[in-house]
Amino acid sequence: MYIFILVNLYLGFLLETKTPLHQILFSDYTFYFGCFLLLLTLFASSFKYIKIRYKLRYDLFAVGATLVWFSYWPAFFRYATPMFDIYPLYFAFITALFSVVFISKRENIDPATLTFLQWLSDSGRFHPVIVMIAVIIGLAMPRNFLLFPAALTILIMRFTLASCLDNE
Repeated sequence: MYIFILVNLYLGFLLETKTPLHQILFSDYTFYFGCFLLLLTLFASSFKYIKIRYKLRYDLFAVGATLVWFSYWPAFFRYATPMFDIYPLYFAFITALFSVVFISKRENIDPATLTFLQWLSDSGRFHPVIVMIAVIIGLAMPRNFLLFPAALTILIMRFTLASCLDNE
């Protein structure tokens, strides 16, 4: 999820300077582009559209969710709320941490653990479409401001599981 990490690092660090791109990110165009990415990747994941690899689908969905969050939520909070500074850094950090700790060391996972992880992935308890819908619901409920980061963290965990098993 390299695009997602780069977008969040940009939102966390570079937007403090109030560049012209800052106004674009608060515009309706960003909101609609993020919604387009959300719906495109949700439908592609629902129908397992193989022309878009699962890693890119997770990445584009997370970027779309971040763009919608960043353009939609500020109207519900006071100016300079710390969550808009901290959440992007948290998302970038947790994605990078899971990638380094779990995905890059998947060859060190023992066969019993891989069997359990495959069972967890196949059981439907952690289905990617359900997690994506939870992220969208979290975006639609800005008054419950912890729902979105929790759902996006679960999506990152689901991406890590899919990458460790190298299947969707």
